[in-house]
Amino acid sequence: MAQSGEPKKVIIKSLTTNRTAGEVFDFFEDVKNMETGGALKSVTKGNDGWWSCKTQGGDAKIRVRSYREFGILDHIFVGGGLEWDVFVRILPNNRGSTATWTFIKPNELSDNQFEEQLMMFDKEITGWKNALEHLSS
Repeated sequence: MAQSGEPKKVIIKSLTTNRTAGEVFDFFEDVKNMETGGALKSVTKGNDGWWSCKTQGGDAKIRVRSYREFGILDHIFVGGGLEWDVFVRILPNNRGSTATWTFIKPNELSDNQFEEQLMMFDKEITGWKNALEHLSS
């Protein structure tokens, strides 16, 4: 289906760590590990492939679409009356790796609301980086 209209605002966040791309992929593919970022609580996987969790904004759910061979770990996040497609890439970076999250503004949010929603994501990244770098090898 063709989409019309101007491109939407995009925000890209990144995390670089001394862990390999495979280790980072494994960490984020298990959505339960995302609790270490501090924003998601009570993460559980349902039989339907969706992960349920609690957020500051209420109940939410996440469905991961992973393609290990290409370092793709995209997911759909549904919560707070919004549905977000989040495009995640895990890339080798010398002896470590870099994970990037590309967020495209949902229609329901203004540019300012979109920016506000993602202000706390940097805090989550700090929590994830700390958890990754303290994993047992």
